[in-house]
Amino acid sequence: MSKKYALVTAISTFRMRYVIPVEDLQALNPNVESLDDKTALEWAKDSVTCEEVVDFSQVHLGEQIVDTHILTEEEILELFDKDNNYLHDWDREKKLKTINAWKDPWTEKQKKKQESEE
Repeated sequence: MSKKYALVTAISTFRMRYVIPVEDLQALNPNVESLDDKTALEWAKDSVTCEEVVDFSQVHLGEQIVDTHILTEEEILELFDKDNNYLHDWDREKKLKTINAWKDPWTEKQKKKQESEE
């Protein structure tokens, strides 16, 4: 009998903020003599979209579950190879060891810490 695995697909959402001095936006576009706020905001949005700006702050808003499935060991190994194609050289045992190490170490540490404080 093949082992079964519960697969949960989720989307993680973050609120990101970016800050760009308007004078720097002006310097990037010297052909425009007077930069109005509307244009500055459009250029700022373009810079963020092009991933040219480091984030100012971020807040994790949580995860939303998209779907769930029960998969066989063979199906989960196929999905492992599909989603992690850069690990295709790993043997079956190493893949299964990674899959079965599902508990988050940080969360486990926090639980143990909380239990010891009680």
